[in-house]
Amino acid sequence: PFDSESFPGKWVQALAGDPYVQVPKKELKTSFSKISSWLDQIKPDSDALLRLCFKLNPPEENDQNWILSYHLQAKDDKSLLIPAEKIWRAHSQVTIVKRTFENPQERLLTDLGRASRLYPAIEKSLKSAHPAALRLTTRHAYSFLREAASLMEQSGFGVLLPPWWQKTTARPGVKLRVKSVSTGTRSGLFGIGGILAYDWRIALGGETISLEEFKELAQLKVPLVKVRGKWVELNPEEIEKAIKFFEKYKGTGEMMLSEALRLGLGQEQSEVGLPVVDIEGEGEIKKVLDDLINSSMSLVEPPHTFRGILRPYQVKGVSWLTFLNQFGLGACLADDMGLGKTIQVIALLLHERNNSNGNGNKKVDVDVGPTLVVCPMSVVGNWYKEVERFAPSLKVMVHHGTERLSRSLKKEVKKYDMVITTYALAYRDESYISSVDWERIILDEAQNIKNPAAKQTQAIKRLSARQKVALTGTPVENRLSELWSIMDFLNKGYLGSQKEFKGRFGIPIERHHSTKRAEVLKLLIQPFVLRRLKTDKTIIKDLPEKMEMKVFCNLTKEQVTLYEAVVQEMLDKIEESEGIKRKGLVLSTLMKLKQVCNHPAQFLHDRSAIPDRSGKLTRLKEMLDEALSEGDKALIFTQFREMGGMLQEYLQEQLDCETLFLHGGTTKKKRDVMIDRFQSGKGPPLFVLSLKAGGLGLNLTEANQVFHFDRWWNPAVENQATDRAFRIGQKKNVFVHKFVCIGTLEERIDQLIEQKKELADTIVGSGEDWITEMSTDQLRELFAMSKEAVGGV
Repeated sequence: PFDSESFPGKWVQALAGDPYVQVPKKELKTSFSKISSWLDQIKPDSDALLRLCFKLNPPEENDQNWILSYHLQAKDDKSLLIPAEKIWRAHSQVTIVKRTFENPQERLLTDLGRASRLYPAIEKSLKSAHPAALRLTTRHAYSFLREAASLMEQSGFGVLLPPWWQKTTARPGVKLRVKSVSTGTRSGLFGIGGILAYDWRIALGGETISLEEFKELAQLKVPLVKVRGKWVELNPEEIEKAIKFFEKYKGTGEMMLSEALRLGLGQEQSEVGLPVVDIEGEGEIKKVLDDLINSSMSLVEPPHTFRGILRPYQVKGVSWLTFLNQFGLGACLADDMGLGKTIQVIALLLHERNNSNGNGNKKVDVDVGPTLVVCPMSVVGNWYKEVERFAPSLKVMVHHGTERLSRSLKKEVKKYDMVITTYALAYRDESYISSVDWERIILDEAQNIKNPAAKQTQAIKRLSARQKVALTGTPVENRLSELWSIMDFLNKGYLGSQKEFKGRFGIPIERHHSTKRAEVLKLLIQPFVLRRLKTDKTIIKDLPEKMEMKVFCNLTKEQVTLYEAVVQEMLDKIEESEGIKRKGLVLSTLMKLKQVCNHPAQFLHDRSAIPDRSGKLTRLKEMLDEALSEGDKALIFTQFREMGGMLQEYLQEQLDCETLFLHGGTTKKKRDVMIDRFQSGKGPPLFVLSLKAGGLGLNLTEANQVFHFDRWWNPAVENQATDRAFRIGQKKNVFVHKFVCIGTLEERIDQLIEQKKELADTIVGSGEDWITEMSTDQLRELFAMSKEAVGGV
């Protein structure tokens, strides 16, 4: 053994503690030589054709010892094994499967000597003239399985273990049997809160045993036990967990469907300690559990009254919605923008009305109530037009305007299949809307309820229906609490309370980046969230890939002067402020710096000259000039109405072509005219849009060039804007250009955006509030301008 005060001794101690070792230089050479020599003694010969291989065999009948047998294994063919007994019967060579190996006995002894330094128990067998195997007690066999086996493999030796060792059934688990004791108002309708009767059993090695049998095995106090012919791992910690499990669930009782699903999907393993190795349903609940947990379901026939063709992935979406609806379970359809979430819902309504009799009338045995669609005002007309186009047999009411129904809504709505209203009216008219017996409630752009504390969100969550559906391309923008809010609307209580969710998932994933917690959350929401990406060629083949690239620009000297002045002035104010005032100052600073990066005239609001004062604008003009020469059409997004007006004026003058400009103040009539003109083959080639006004509900597939002149600093919002061009119907490659000023906060926040994207992608930012939480020192670093901003000046 090494002296604890020597360098090797300190080094060994450092492996499990402080990684820094202080040692005199003169000791280093000698010490490294000793360590290298020790490593050489356990390192297999890389040039050898054979290597030592260990095979662990369980005890035979009437024997208590395990056998660790020795073999030589061909490095180029792991299936070729030569038992030690055969090696000792040979002389200078051994032949197997028409292959001859020289000096096998020397190779076996050499490798056994090296292996004994890793697993000292081998030394006992080396006292034999012809070592062929090692007899082990159950405890020693368990030690080999748990510790030595992996160490041997890492050191280059072969290891063959019993096949049951890697299986989950080789450890204690529980089997759950459930059946429904309550249904909803319609046959087959359970809902996430449906009550189930349950019956628990402990499972060992895939076999069900009683609690009494389990206690008898536990009293043996051995880590490996044989249960009905199968070996099972049984350690003290798992024994304790099993006892606690039965204390909690008492063998039989009642639970909600939500809890059964969490158990079946693995969620309760971390709380109770034992995995659910099998969950079995009886009656109608069997299909629910089997399909939800195993992600399997049958496809429905597309309704013949649907005026169009559903793509295969859309048929799957309708089938999925139909399946969940059958049992009153909420669904989040989170397909990428452009994949047709709206028409999948329309097809669902047609399917459930059972129009298969050929005349489009409802069958008398189907009692289907109206569906409420809640959406932003900007897409109310789109919903109406889509139903009119694809499902003219459906009767639609738009609940909006001064003449909308109030007290008579409950009576009149029975005449309709769908009612469309806005988020604002769902809140304002809650008393009237809540009086209706809705078949389902659909939230389009469901991120509108991402804030659980908002009165609008709370009002919408109070509305009841047999099924709830959320449509959104961005179920997570900034925080996981947004996902919780949507799931709480769909299947209340499934993910626990907001506080429970934050402790179980929010903090571990967002703050500590726990991949394990993220995987559990993904498994939990998977049955209720269906997300397909349009970049997946197996989903849609007629949509070309979009290509995104950053366009890095320098500031002009005028911009540099303004930038530095803003930073100096605002940081002094921020440092002296706190609370809401500080937050407001940070947001104000962000706004001013973005305006400076765009153009001095925007920051100064002085309507001064535009040309040659902004690095971004100069580069935009150059790129648009090239795009126009190639016959392309382009969208230019900015979040500022003032900047949009400047862009329109500048581009029309500099490029000598008409440029359209859509902003929040544009009337619906003018907006529709602009869209029609741009989408026509000979229409204006350039379209400037304010990010919020142009980010939703528009189809601008004539464009194949997209420019983000300034950044919203929210990947989800920017992608929604880009998707005006990158959607079904696009026949060209789409090029997306995101402008970034080098050496400024734009470049630094762009880097932060890339990190934030990972959160939304792992679990099927909004705005800039997250920046206000930074310390003053962090803000100083974020705002600081580097010399690269003006090309190194």
